[in-house]
Amino acid sequence: MSWRRHARIAGAQLKISTQAALEYRVGFWTEGVVGVLWSLGGVVPLVVALDHRPDVAGWGFWEVALLTGFYLIISGIYAALLQPAIAASMAHIRRGTLDYLLLRPIDGLVSCLLAAFEPWSLIEAVFGVALVIGAAIQLELSPSLAQLGTLALVFGSGLVGLYALGVLMLAVSFRALALENLTYLMETLLDFAHWPISVFRGPLKLVFTFVVPFAVMTSYPAQSLMGTLEPHALIGAVLTAAGLAAIARWAWCRALRGYTSASS
Repeated sequence: MSWRRHARIAGAQLKISTQAALEYRVGFWTEGVVGVLWSLGGVVPLVVALDHRPDVAGWGFWEVALLTGFYLIISGIYAALLQPAIAASMAHIRRGTLDYLLLRPIDGLVSCLLAAFEPWSLIEAVFGVALVIGAAIQLELSPSLAQLGTLALVFGSGLVGLYALGVLMLAVSFRALALENLTYLMETLLDFAHWPISVFRGPLKLVFTFVVPFAVMTSYPAQSLMGTLEPHALIGAVLTAAGLAAIARWAWCRALRGYTSASS
């Protein structure tokens, strides 16, 4: 089946990238640790706020720690798997050499999303998993199978939304090569996912829930683990991810039709 082929290729690409990175072990671990410290530095405003008040928009210290764990997982996945692939594909578009990726015997978009990895950033995601587990222990959470299923569904929707945004950035780069730094803009915007969605009001809350769904990536997984996620929020998360994925695929196909390689 095609999905199995794609999975094998993704695994092989990640293995090769990891082996190459481990040739310089000090750099591998240094990059990973720096990524963790950099992301945790963005939590400082939350810590300061919690030092002066008992909660932030209804979220206590360990609840914020739980959310931060999911943020680190998302941030690590973005930095390790998505950002380098999008940046490498954008470089191919700029040089007119995207054919090297499109001519592979797999879907062209999948090929672009597997173009490059930076596996040391997965250390950040591993640290995030540890933080989620630690915060859940401190909160004395005992999630049921239903809650764990909801967590898997919501977190999967967050990942789909993250990749859909990456594909949209890639599609835009076909028309505006000067926007190659969109990947770094996305990294900057991702800092908003540090904060619980209840902090935002009005248009910003709608944007960070349905357009750039940071709530689905961090707040909703934490809420699902705590058992406070409303059913309508779960349905909204799934529909948002599906809608963004459909739009991203349409944008990719439309952009690809106008692509001209260097050999054309």
